[in-house]
Amino acid sequence: MSVILCIDTASDRFAVGTEREGRVEVVTAAEERTHTTGLLAAIERLLGGEKPAAILVVSGPGSYAGLRVGISTAQGLALATGAPLFGVRTFEAVALAVGSDRDVTAIHPAGRGEFGVQEWKHGNPAGEIRLVAALEPGPQLAGEGAGALGGTEVGPEERCRALLASLAPRVRAGELEPGAEPFYLREPAVTLSRRLRVSG
Repeated sequence: MSVILCIDTASDRFAVGTEREGRVEVVTAAEERTHTTGLLAAIERLLGGEKPAAILVVSGPGSYAGLRVGISTAQGLALATGAPLFGVRTFEAVALAVGSDRDVTAIHPAGRGEFGVQEWKHGNPAGEIRLVAALEPGPQLAGEGAGALGGTEVGPEERCRALLASLAPRVRAGELEPGAEPFYLREPAVTLSRRLRVSG
């Protein structure tokens, strides 16, 4: 029996899941920002000793550190097991979670009070990904934080479930192209230490 693994670390809480012959199982971290300490253990528990036949990983936008942990973990597992790796953008996962029959504005927190936003129509992107400082509340919103704005809340568990349910059959049919490049909305907020700035 082949198992397909999904890793989503785009949010403060990660989710990992597996799909086995149509049966999807997903676990979400109990606490925030435990990607480095809890992700591998959660994957090991879900796989139960099996090698994944393929790996899906959410490639962004999302938490810079979280995405780095998730993608590098997925790359390492793919290298160790020979499983093909497929990266999926956060907004595609949101659109899959709400269904192709809905036109939505997919959103994801981008820090500094901003959101990443992309329009989706009939399950397809209908605009570029952009940063916005304010969102118009309403039922058209879907994604993390959308519930508080009158839209559909879609977190890491829902994204992971949607990816496994929608994409696992396509992976098995060979319809997807492998590859996983991270997508960031802005450059990381990393600076030199004061000591290095003074000595430089």
